[in-house]
Amino acid sequence: MKNIKTILTLSAMSLALGACSTGLDKSRNLGNPNVTGNTLAQQVCSVCHGGIGNDVNGNSVNPRYPKLAGQQKEYLVAEMNEFHNHTRKDPMAQAMMWGIARNFTPKQIDELANFYSNQKPIPDSGQKAALVAEGDKIFHEGVLDKGVPACMGCHGANAEGNGPIPRLASQHADYIYKQLSVFNTDEVYTEGKENVPDSDLERPQGAVMEGIAHGLTEQQRRAMGAYLSSLH
Repeated sequence: MKNIKTILTLSAMSLALGACSTGLDKSRNLGNPNVTGNTLAQQVCSVCHGGIGNDVNGNSVNPRYPKLAGQQKEYLVAEMNEFHNHTRKDPMAQAMMWGIARNFTPKQIDELANFYSNQKPIPDSGQKAALVAEGDKIFHEGVLDKGVPACMGCHGANAEGNGPIPRLASQHADYIYKQLSVFNTDEVYTEGKENVPDSDLERPQGAVMEGIAHGLTEQQRRAMGAYLSSLH
């Protein structure tokens, strides 16, 4: 059985290497700066972030991985640079994106961001109506007694985002909840401390979101996810 597993592993590696050698348009070589961002999207990123060549481009099926379709290009560029520079340190970023993005060139990052920003996002259906309604209220009115402003003030009336401010509409509910929890963790860590270095935070560029996420209960964070995932 051990020999069979070894053979299968070697065969899989050979196929992968073969795929890298059939031409730049089919390459999965993350260390080759001549491979275009579009090719990387098709040959590498699509494994987690949604198929290429069909109507789910950039719309991941697994909520562990964010939907990239329709995301603001400027935001995508910023996040990929954070992965490349290892400054975004939430667990999934470290486990997945640090290695993938470490050799990305500025040109590849720009091409990847351009590709995904031009794809059509697909909303999730089947969210609980009560959660959606609660999230809708928070998004448009905030939770003022907790110091949480209306999210639409920055993210847009339809959660479409703007430049460096990300699109939230159609994103997976679980992913929204997870990122709000990351921001909350950073806020808890910095509470009562002065001059906390960015290197101690999971998402150091999310300072604006830390206090907001901290002002939401777990239930409210889930409601935000349900509402935003339902938007077109």
